[in-house]
Amino acid sequence: MEKTYIDSVNETSREVVMRLYGTIGPKVDGDYFAHELASFDRGDFDLIHIRMNSPGGNVFQGMSIISAIRSMNTPVCVHIDGIAASMAAVIAVAADRVCMMDFAKMMIHDPYFSGTNEKSMSVKQKKALARLTDMLRQVLIRRGKDEAAMSKLMQEETWFSAEEAKAAGLCDEITGSAKNEYMGLEPLQLVAAIEAEYQTNHNLMEKINLSAEAIVALGNKSGQMDEAAVSAAIVAAVAAKDNEIADLKAAKDAAEAEVVRLKKEKDDAVAAEAVAFADGLVKSGKIAADAKDATIEMFKASPENARKILGGVPDRTKLGSLVGKSGGDSAKYAAMSWDELDRAGLLAELKANDPDLYEKKYKEMAAALRVSRS
Repeated sequence: MEKTYIDSVNETSREVVMRLYGTIGPKVDGDYFAHELASFDRGDFDLIHIRMNSPGGNVFQGMSIISAIRSMNTPVCVHIDGIAASMAAVIAVAADRVCMMDFAKMMIHDPYFSGTNEKSMSVKQKKALARLTDMLRQVLIRRGKDEAAMSKLMQEETWFSAEEAKAAGLCDEITGSAKNEYMGLEPLQLVAAIEAEYQTNHNLMEKINLSAEAIVALGNKSGQMDEAAVSAAIVAAVAAKDNEIADLKAAKDAAEAEVVRLKKEKDDAVAAEAVAFADGLVKSGKIAADAKDATIEMFKASPENARKILGGVPDRTKLGSLVGKSGGDSAKYAAMSWDELDRAGLLAELKANDPDLYEKKYKEMAAALRVSRS
């Protein structure tokens, strides 16, 4: 069975509980957590709870979780059971609602490259770190703090109690408890204490008899289930969820492949249309042959603009199409003398389009010269 961060799925109350306990990266696979979280955003649930006790961790895996939270239609509520520090704090603040235990703590700071000090960083690393800092700051300021104030808090590595976090707008609700012994613990001590409490409670839960509702839900209406039957039913339920997730992933992969195929098909169609468009412009004389390649690239970049700019250029009217036609300008060209054609700059076009008329005009000009000389 694959790992899971899902604590419980209650289809009656339409709520899901997930658990983010531990360092993001080494203990919590942020990408997988985000995948499981997103799988519940299908309209079957009204609220997703994330129980959190984490000192932070990998920024990029944390951003996967933040992206999943911010893109979901289903509301997400983060409950800080102990510590939400560094990247975990940014994830918490990205949720729709943040609740903190009265003894819980939150910490925000600028990101850094582990094992690298600022003096030894390259220019490229410094630019990357600046972009990461800005990205995290933009998530944190969505709860009301202005950017300058948040930058100062991050630079100073600021710790908040539950009351301070609420006053700063980073927490919506404080959950009261009788855990007075947790109030004075240092952050790492608090992380360990909450983790130990969870493991103890988790082990105790395994020994508690199932309720009648749970027994029925697991498929036994007699009111009795032995340990083996309960385990088998749970394994079957989890396996069904694993299969559902696998099916969703396969469907996602297939959809992405289809998008790639359709994009290539569209690009190929546009490329073919661009060649045909450019060929038509060359044939009609609207562009020179050596401008064909540039026209093709222009069309592929923006077919609409290419049609607007080049499609409206009028076809070139060849002089030969005018010669020999009755009336109007057609008779005028045939009637023009060699000198008149020369002064109008029409000799080259006349030679190219109507060699016979060109030869005739040349002979008329030559004859006139001979007569003049004699």
